[in-house]
Amino acid sequence: MSNVKIDGYQLFCLIVLFLFGTTIFLDIGSGAKQDAWIVTLISPFAGLILYMIYFQLHKEFPALPLTEYVKKIWGKYLGSIVGYFYIIYFIYIASRVLRDIEEILINSAYYKTSIIVVGICMMLTLIYTVNFGFEVFARVACICFILVGLTLIIIDIMFIITDLIHFENIKPILADGWKPIIKELRLSITVPYGELITFSMIFPYINKGTKIVKTGMIAVFFAGLYLTLNILLLICILGTDVLTRSSFPALKAASFIDIAGFIQRLDSFVIILVVFLGFIKVSMFFFCAIIGINTLFKIKPNALTTYSMGGIIFISSIMIAPNYQSHLDEGLIIVPYILHIPFQIVIPLLLLITVLIKGKIKKVLT
Repeated sequence: MSNVKIDGYQLFCLIVLFLFGTTIFLDIGSGAKQDAWIVTLISPFAGLILYMIYFQLHKEFPALPLTEYVKKIWGKYLGSIVGYFYIIYFIYIASRVLRDIEEILINSAYYKTSIIVVGICMMLTLIYTVNFGFEVFARVACICFILVGLTLIIIDIMFIITDLIHFENIKPILADGWKPIIKELRLSITVPYGELITFSMIFPYINKGTKIVKTGMIAVFFAGLYLTLNILLLICILGTDVLTRSSFPALKAASFIDIAGFIQRLDSFVIILVVFLGFIKVSMFFFCAIIGINTLFKIKPNALTTYSMGGIIFISSIMIAPNYQSHLDEGLIIVPYILHIPFQIVIPLLLLITVLIKGKIKKVLT
């Protein structure tokens, strides 16, 4: 990927679609009940802080991805170990997101299809995409951005036309105070904003003239505002009880659309969004894992690595949990503390502190 270069618009589309991911279909923040929209409104600010940390590290080592500059900061041996664990992390999260997509598709449209068949079809598409390279993928993301945007606008207009929105569902505001909101922020910051750590692997391949900070800020706030609007609509349509009980609230809400008995079953549009957004998100983690392996082990890009990585991600998505409820429990209770917080927040922050301390020591000695 040494000759790959992507521009600001492509970066914007990638960040927005990546942040939407599977988040737009799940009940992120629903633990705060009718105040879930406050959670999604606050979390982008924390996400922006994380993005700035990732950018500052990139600024110190503009030509290197995360798995390479960690060796420059913490030394060859410790840095290589940390870089290796980041590769494992990217593979694991790719597997989790792929499992989310498999479960959504099986429970909505393909309930008689084996999860293995759905996973194989999805993974073959992903491998095909990754083989074409990141530059082609970025251009495809721009097309997906337009399609996803139009589909979301159509669905939201249909919600308004069918008079499904009941604003009384968001009242009373702050009925239980700030405690449940603060509790839910833990998850809504790490997913999806902490997952922007993937762009630490992508920054070296962005055109030099691109304003990474400005583009990233606009993308994060844009995504945050839409995710807030999205959860507001879901609360107003479904109410907090149905929202918290439903595995896929966006599908449930779309199934209520009925205009004169003619326009119905728009949940199929949501399924299209699942495929597009899931494709983007898994591909990003897939690319990061490939970049990490190629740079850490000094391997030239080849099809064998791509197919092997795709196979590992697919098998992991099937074996990751015996059922969807176990998969959700693991993702909501265990993963944020064991993986997300260390890899998304703690390690990048320690890396930045180390760089700053080294910089001050260097100034004193000179």
